[in-house]
Amino acid sequence: MANESNPRDLKQKTIKGIFWSYLSFVGGKGLTFVTTIVLARLLLPEQFGVIGYCLIAIQYLDILNSAGINDSLIARRDKLEEAANAAFVANIILGLFSFGLAWVLAPSVAVFFKTPEIVPVLRVLGLSLPISGLGLVPDALLRRQLKFRTILIPDVSRNFMKGVTSIVCAMFGLGVWSLVWGQIAGIFTGSVLAWFLAGWRPTWRFDPESTRAITRYGFHIVLIEIAGAFRNNVDYLLVGRILGPAALGYYTMSFRIPELLIRSLNNVIGSVSLPTLAITQSDKEKLHSFYFGYLRYLSLFVAPIAVGLAMTAQEFIPLFLSDTWLPAVIPTMLISLAIGVAALGYVPGVLYKAIGRPEVLNRMAVVKIPLAFFILWYSTRWGINGVAAGQIALSVISITLDTLVANYLMNYKIHDLIKAVFPSVLAVVVMAIVLFIVDFTPLLGLWGFLFKVVVGALVYIGTLWLVVRDTVKNGMLMLKKTFMKVSPSS
Repeated sequence: MANESNPRDLKQKTIKGIFWSYLSFVGGKGLTFVTTIVLARLLLPEQFGVIGYCLIAIQYLDILNSAGINDSLIARRDKLEEAANAAFVANIILGLFSFGLAWVLAPSVAVFFKTPEIVPVLRVLGLSLPISGLGLVPDALLRRQLKFRTILIPDVSRNFMKGVTSIVCAMFGLGVWSLVWGQIAGIFTGSVLAWFLAGWRPTWRFDPESTRAITRYGFHIVLIEIAGAFRNNVDYLLVGRILGPAALGYYTMSFRIPELLIRSLNNVIGSVSLPTLAITQSDKEKLHSFYFGYLRYLSLFVAPIAVGLAMTAQEFIPLFLSDTWLPAVIPTMLISLAIGVAALGYVPGVLYKAIGRPEVLNRMAVVKIPLAFFILWYSTRWGINGVAAGQIALSVISITLDTLVANYLMNYKIHDLIKAVFPSVLAVVVMAIVLFIVDFTPLLGLWGFLFKVVVGALVYIGTLWLVVRDTVKNGMLMLKKTFMKVSPSS
């Protein structure tokens, strides 16, 4: 617990955690992206739609499978060994139970989505649940110790194995099954490597109080994640049910790139900030500093990515995925903006978990879920473009609620939030204006895409340099001290 007494070491370790964790996500998702490009040329949108149906069901079952184990162990301060043993036993039981549910519920899922092909696919894909469950405890222990450089290995290896298996199977004409076997192979690889790298083995020491504690904490996390999964998947449910598998395939593809670059960063911030905020929860001043620091630097990275993706989608989709996927262009533009706005609402949720108040998220879900369902259901009348536009409206409403509640509970001020995100908002507005003008240039295809990327990056960085030069310099200095071992006096 030395980190608690040394804010500088904690900050540098946190920055390292974000760097290695984001590298893990980008490396792993980068492999997924390359795989997607290849598979998009080997498979049909309808086949992506079928696996999309199954992954929706698997996501809900995986919440039960994990039961909040990761967050519970990360937030725990004492009797960690006993808690880890209890969590491991729970993982075995829940993994088998989740697989059984996948087998039993497969016909009902097929009826709901009006697609009989779902039954065998979902039943086989259910094997991934007990396999992933076995790797939860070692993965949580690595994250609790902020060993994100180590986590890079299983994360990237999982996506590499998933991609290679899927491509090989697709080349042999296995169709949607190539995605199934790729998913299972990747999860198996990640779980095995997590066990090997964590060096943890169950000791079968149990403590009733520890077991009850992780059960209570996990119960709230399960409710939160079920609510979050419904909120995140209600669009998939509605598109798949109302618009069909082909529309779901296009819509799913529209999420791939924003998920790679924006949601991945959200997951990184969450995985790194949860243990950090948990460590600092007893120091209000330090907690305030880390919280708004996360918001500031998250916005600095997310804002240009979201706007940049939205303004280059018309070149990117046909260039990398082929003209078959042109119906995904407009949804990709809108979803990029929606995920960019929603990103800022992610940190308050992590804050609630870190201070031991996960029930706040459940209460907010009571408001968010019905609203999400109504807006997205109504927007399906305009097809996948309408649903994507509905996502922007939901993101704006959600971030407003999250910010107001977090500020109320922690006695923070709106001024602090505005101060944290103002530089990135100003810089990205300038970047968007320039890219809009650039859009009228005659450059097309790869050259047009690269030109937009370079111009957008230069304008954004240049604006930040003019507006918040000290913030940019401090960030660069902290990175230098963190990764190059420069002494504080230098």
